[in-house]
Amino acid sequence: MNNEFIKYHSGSDTYIVRKNAYFENAVSLDGNMMVGAGANFWNGLIVSGSLELGKGSLVKGDVKAENAIIGSHTEISGSVEVQNDLTMLNEVAIAGSATCGGEMLVRPGCSIEFAKADNTIELIGKVNIKEIESGTKVIVRSE
Repeated sequence: MNNEFIKYHSGSDTYIVRKNAYFENAVSLDGNMMVGAGANFWNGLIVSGSLELGKGSLVKGDVKAENAIIGSHTEISGSVEVQNDLTMLNEVAIAGSATCGGEMLVRPGCSIEFAKADNTIELIGKVNIKEIESGTKVIVRSE
């Protein structure tokens, strides 16, 4: 892992990644992670705590975290698996599945192949989800 792009804040157990950072190898961290805009992960990203993925980021693998907020215009080539709540801001594209153990919020312009949430999925505005697991509670709202 390239440490020149990461700073650690011990008080909140948070790794802070600067904007436009890039990582060639898979990233796996024990703690929380805040990622600046335009970061590139050329493999997977695993975080044991909360993840805030900055706008315009690119992940070419799977994403795993306890909680996650995915910034607008982010592309994920793999799947997203979150233990608790998952929030996707505008224009997020996930090529695989998005699953969470809590509530999922999907903002306008998002594109997901498959979605599953243990509690509810809230869709706001026009979203493109190919398949939602049967039995999942879905709330649809206009913008």
